[in-house]
Amino acid sequence: MKRAGRPAEQLTVEELVRYGPLGHAEMLVGENLARPVSRVALISELDQVRRCGPGTAVVLSSALAQGAWAVESALRLAWERSAACLVSPAIIGLNQATAQLARRMRLPVFVVTGDTAVCALDLAAAIASPEAARARLAARCAELFAERSNARGIVGVINSEVPGVAAALVAPDGHVLAGQSSADRAEHRIRVDVPGPDGRRWADLVAALAGPPSPTWAETVHLILRLARGPLAASVARERVDAVHDAERGRAALRAVFAAAGSEPGQVAHEGPAARGHGTGANGGNREEPLRGAAHGQQTVGGGENEEETVSERALGWRVTGRHIAVFLRSDTTLDPTATGPGVISAWQEVFPDLPLVPWDTGWAGWWTGEEVTVEQVASALRRNLTRMRSPIPLSGGVGRVADGAGGLRESLSQAMLAAGVTVREGHGTVRSFDELGFRVLLASLSQAELVGSARMVLADLLAAPDGPVLVTTLAALLDCSNSTSQAAARLGVHRNTVLGRVERIRARGIDPDRPDQRLALHLACYALLPEVS
Repeated sequence: MKRAGRPAEQLTVEELVRYGPLGHAEMLVGENLARPVSRVALISELDQVRRCGPGTAVVLSSALAQGAWAVESALRLAWERSAACLVSPAIIGLNQATAQLARRMRLPVFVVTGDTAVCALDLAAAIASPEAARARLAARCAELFAERSNARGIVGVINSEVPGVAAALVAPDGHVLAGQSSADRAEHRIRVDVPGPDGRRWADLVAALAGPPSPTWAETVHLILRLARGPLAASVARERVDAVHDAERGRAALRAVFAAAGSEPGQVAHEGPAARGHGTGANGGNREEPLRGAAHGQQTVGGGENEEETVSERALGWRVTGRHIAVFLRSDTTLDPTATGPGVISAWQEVFPDLPLVPWDTGWAGWWTGEEVTVEQVASALRRNLTRMRSPIPLSGGVGRVADGAGGLRESLSQAMLAAGVTVREGHGTVRSFDELGFRVLLASLSQAELVGSARMVLADLLAAPDGPVLVTTLAALLDCSNSTSQAAARLGVHRNTVLGRVERIRARGIDPDRPDQRLALHLACYALLPEVS
């Protein structure tokens, strides 16, 4: 009952359990399920077991299995002949002693309640056509994929239904998004790429196998992985849609909180056109529940051009009463914020699952709430975790002062935004507090294109030097330090003589940092250009 010369297509006992006739049998002993099954023998006399070859599925007829002693005798004979497994009818007397014997022999034993002759025929049909059995497995997986709504559930289908396979969904940077982390490190694995909503590669679906697969089995696993690609891409698209919905919901809620506190959001932190494209949502709550104002009972605000909705602290899980410290994240990247926003908030929620993050203005707003929390603790936590976050874009952050209530949160966020405007110039991963920066936060407003263009013209001769960017950075540090070359050298991490040499080259380009009437303009021009030259 097998195909001669095609051992690579043989089914294993585990495959017959997963999607074959043994799937409905009771597994008395599940040892060594990786054994291949080459043939089936329906046994009515014990001597027939002696004529079975290796890899045989030994099926005991009801006439033979009249007691546990007969099953145990057949079990010993089957083990001597290197049988693949033993199938017995359900009889009185099969107990732990029989199971213990089978475990010592590492021989799988199954019990069926129906006619074992029918089971033997089903086994023979499956073994005779492994392709059909594996096609049924693929069809079963495809059906289950369609019923799952997220990546974890889809990958879980592969891990639970496909025998001998450990699957994982792996991001391009190696981070495991779903499934078993060991899959991507296995020696024998099959990989297919998973497209994102834009059609480009978003992740890899990896299936690890216990050993070298046969060509047919490798093809089956590859087929199942490819069947999962569509549902995975659809689940990502759904998550993106939900994320955008939650983002706008969170933005509207925060705007309402600020309005209820006595000031329109535009008076504190104006949301420009770029803000309206920032991806995913903040702590999406129950979409069916109306949103009610937390600050003054119930506050009705516009949720769209012709739509009104109310905003509730309870609905989003926010705390807008109490003592707050706001943070603001920014990036100097030119990437589309619509594409990067979902990844930013998802990365935030991995390290700060209980804290809100809302797309706001040119970045993302969040806050800590608590009676004991301090600015130093918030800045330290943000600085420590900002580099750990798996954000799709590099980020820097600003921290506001401690404030009370919704109005205080509004003011703290404004301070954090100013601080972030400075840190985005200082490099990725930088975190500064409003109080730490002092009056330097005023420099955060120097990002207008007109000012940058004017700065390029004013410092054109300096930028034309071979080391122009270095000279601009040095001039900015020198002016920061009141023309102290020693302090500027310490800030830049170079020797004082290096700074002196650079100052001479700056003066040679017609720039005198000692002139009081030029110092302010030079300082502003340098800071306008720092994001470009650093």
